[in-house]
Amino acid sequence: MNNKKLIIKNLWVLGLFSVVVSASSLSHEEINKMVQKIKEERVGIDLATLENTPNPFLIIKEEVKKEKPKEVKAEKPKVVKKVVTYNLVAILNHAAFIDGKWYKIGDKLGSYTLTNMGRDRVILKNDTDKRELVIPKREKKFKMFKGK
Repeated sequence: MNNKKLIIKNLWVLGLFSVVVSASSLSHEEINKMVQKIKEERVGIDLATLENTPNPFLIIKEEVKKEKPKEVKAEKPKVVKKVVTYNLVAILNHAAFIDGKWYKIGDKLGSYTLTNMGRDRVILKNDTDKRELVIPKREKKFKMFKGK
């Protein structure tokens, strides 16, 4: 039994080899030339050149140079004059109701002094500036109608 299996296996390998050889377009002479080239002794690399050859499996990473942050010159802060606004609400008995407090002529509001007072306005003065505050006009909410 074992001989039959061996014979069948050999026939199969031989058939496969014959199919491959017959399918190739190479002639018998071309195959012989190729075999002769394989048999020729090849000259290898000398030891000195081999030692100076870089390792092809060595991975070299390039160093990334970090740039120093640029120095930013600090700019001088801009001087912004804060304009203080006052809100005049009412005038009653020679007193003005400004920003929730009552003031009379001669009283101080920050750097200003209340100098004049009228029916619907007051004058504030300091060394360099003069301001006039006016009571804002309000629209009447109710209208009166006369009946027939």
